[in-house]
Amino acid sequence: MERLLGKIEGEMPGPLVICVAALHGNEQVGLHAFRNVYSAIKNHQIKFSGKLVGLAGNLKAIESNRRYIDYDLNRVWDDQSIAALLDPEKPPQAEDEEFLELRSMIEAESQGDYSLKVLADLHATSSDKGNFIVVPEGESGHPVIQSIRLPVVVDLDKYLRGTLLAHYYTRGFVSFAFEGGIIGTGDVYQLHTSGLWEILDKAGSIRHHDHEQEDHYARLLEEVSASLPTRVKAIYRHRIRVGDGFKMLPGFHNFQPVYKGQQLALDHNGALVSPHDGLVFMPLYQPEGEDGFFIVKEMGREEG
Repeated sequence: MERLLGKIEGEMPGPLVICVAALHGNEQVGLHAFRNVYSAIKNHQIKFSGKLVGLAGNLKAIESNRRYIDYDLNRVWDDQSIAALLDPEKPPQAEDEEFLELRSMIEAESQGDYSLKVLADLHATSSDKGNFIVVPEGESGHPVIQSIRLPVVVDLDKYLRGTLLAHYYTRGFVSFAFEGGIIGTGDVYQLHTSGLWEILDKAGSIRHHDHEQEDHYARLLEEVSASLPTRVKAIYRHRIRVGDGFKMLPGFHNFQPVYKGQQLALDHNGALVSPHDGLVFMPLYQPEGEDGFFIVKEMGREEG
């Protein structure tokens, strides 16, 4: 497949919106959601301001339907990792070419004068109720983020080095990960489609009600978020190391309350328990990944 999913350059100036889908190759529904929105804008000749670009992330992993081949493409967007990747003495790995081409295309499409730069990194999770937005703390109240209406997760960057969203946040983008639900489901398609329309509306790419299903999409986002926390803060990460034999106990979902000392998983050393009272977050139910689970806490208004 081609890395460029589609591009629209409006006749009027405005924002730049870049959508990256399937940075993890087994999270492919975002590809279809972007194509749906892109095709609707083109087919219905919706007036567009600025530029919209859709990019596929890890092409090799997409072809194999795996999270990654040699390394996680969403953990190498920091200076140290990039320097190591560019070292001519480094043995080549599958994701090297993916990283270099994706970065080159984002940089090329970012050239120009835009009213706002937005980068939406579309993801899915291996556990239920995986509907949330991950943002740097400084962007959590931005109107584009708020327009999606889903729970906002902050401070995850303290535990995850080298994410795409953090890299482009430092380069002036409103940059975030948009988690749409369980990998491969129609719910992810609906949520990503709905969220992309809201992002384009709030960023100023399109006018409110230029797409006939706008009210439907807004209601869907509100319904999904109704039973979820508004804003949470990451306070713990259980990191998986090679050979740990990590296995999450069945039945946990995102934002499920847990108590300090409660067993959540096991590995070769025995039971793994929560070190805090809080909410379990991103429990891992797939074979690939370095993050077994997180613990987050709900934030009050005085903290947000």
